[in-house]
Amino acid sequence: MHRTVAIIVAAGMAWAAQAEPTIEFLPAGFIVTDASWDGSVLVGNVIGDFSYETFRWTAETGIERLGRATVPVIGTGAGSPDVSNDGTKVSATILTSDSSAATQGVWALGAGWTETMPPIPADGALLDNGYGSAWGLSGDGSTLTGFYWGMGPGSAKPCTWSLSTGVVALERTPGRSARVNGADFDGDVVVGWEERADGAWQPTVWRGGVKSRLSESEAFAEAYGVNGDGGVIVGDWWDPAQAKVAPTVWTWDGAAYVRQTFGALPGTAPNFGGAWLSAVSADGSIAVGGNRFGMSPGGPMDGLIWTAESGIVRDADFLASMGLAVPANSDIRTFDAVSGDGRVIIGTLLRGADFQSFVIRLGTCPGDFNGDDVVDFGDLNLLLGNYNTAGAGLAGDFDGDGDVDFADLNALLGVYNTACS
Repeated sequence: MHRTVAIIVAAGMAWAAQAEPTIEFLPAGFIVTDASWDGSVLVGNVIGDFSYETFRWTAETGIERLGRATVPVIGTGAGSPDVSNDGTKVSATILTSDSSAATQGVWALGAGWTETMPPIPADGALLDNGYGSAWGLSGDGSTLTGFYWGMGPGSAKPCTWSLSTGVVALERTPGRSARVNGADFDGDVVVGWEERADGAWQPTVWRGGVKSRLSESEAFAEAYGVNGDGGVIVGDWWDPAQAKVAPTVWTWDGAAYVRQTFGALPGTAPNFGGAWLSAVSADGSIAVGGNRFGMSPGGPMDGLIWTAESGIVRDADFLASMGLAVPANSDIRTFDAVSGDGRVIIGTLLRGADFQSFVIRLGTCPGDFNGDDVVDFGDLNLLLGNYNTAGAGLAGDFDGDGDVDFADLNALLGVYNTACS
C-alpha cells in the first residue's frame, strides 16, 4: 500500500526524525534550491509573488523572507540561494545596500546580509544592472561561488569570495565567460562551466584554483555540484552515442576525474531533450536531477535519482520503491537538492497550476552511521574511530560541521540504544 503524507501549512511544517519515509510539501510559490546537512534548514526563492526573494525555512520559524530581492527594484534576478551544512549561512544574489544594482551576498544567522561587491575587482564592471551573481556556497559556509561582470568578450568572470580573501578571480581562458556553480566542504574544489570558442559551455573544475576541463562537450553542458571532499562531481555532458545531453558523474581517481555517463530516460527526443544531475550528497553516494523529454522547458519532465548501485532511477519508480506516492493531479518536474547526509531529497512538482516544492525524508535515523537501523555500539565505534578528526563526510560527524568532536559524541549519546524501525 502506498503511503502519501501531505503536510501543507501557511508558515511552516512540523516534522521529526522517523524510521519510515515521508513526503512533505511547502506552500505553493516557495521553491527550495538547497538544504542543510540534515535537511532541517531549507532555502530557496519566493516565486509566487514574482519577487524571487530569498527565503529560509526551519520547523521552528517557518518561512522567513530574507529581503534584498533584486527583481522588484531593478527588474532582473539571477543565481541560486544555497545554505551551509549547519544552516546558519545562506548565499544568494541580492540588492546592493544602496538599492542600485545586483550583487552577491552571504546572510548569517543573527547578522543579516554581507555583500561581496562593491568594491568591484579592478577588471570588474557594472553590467545588466549588476556586479555579479551567486550560484553556490561551500559546506562550511566560508566560500561563495559565482561570477562577476567585466567588459568585452568573455564578460562573465568565474570567482569565489570569502571574508578573508574578498572576491578572487579564478583561472579562465582569456576572452571566454565562465561561472562557478558549486563548492566542496571547504571551497578548495569548485565546479561550473567555461565557454569554448563557439560559445558552448564546457563542464569545468578548479582544484586549488587550477582549472581543468572535465570533458569536452559538443553541446552546452556543465558541472552543477560536487561532494564534500571534491571527489565526486555531477552534471551533464553531450553524449554523441545518444545525441542527447546526458546525466554524468565524474570521480577523482587520485590523478584525474573519470567520467561515467548514463542514458537519458526512454522517450527523450534526440538533439532536443536531455537529462542532468544537479546536486550530490557529501559522501557522493546519491545524486539528484531531472530529465526533459523535449525542447520546451514547459513540456514533459521527470525527476532523477542516481546511486552507484542503482544507476539512474525515474522519480515514480524511486517513490514506489519506498511505498510512497505523490497526490493525484500532480506532476513531478525535477529533483533539485539533496541534504549533505543524503537522507533528505527536495523536488519541484506542478500541482494544478502552481509550482510547489516537496521534501522526501528517507526514514531518517540520526546517529545510525552504519545504516543497520539501530543506534548502538557499532555507530559509537565509528564515531570514536574518527574522533578529533576533520574532513568532509566522516562517519560520526553528527552535525555535519566537518569534524568529529564532543558535540557529535554528545548528540549520539542522546539517541543511543534506539531502534529506527
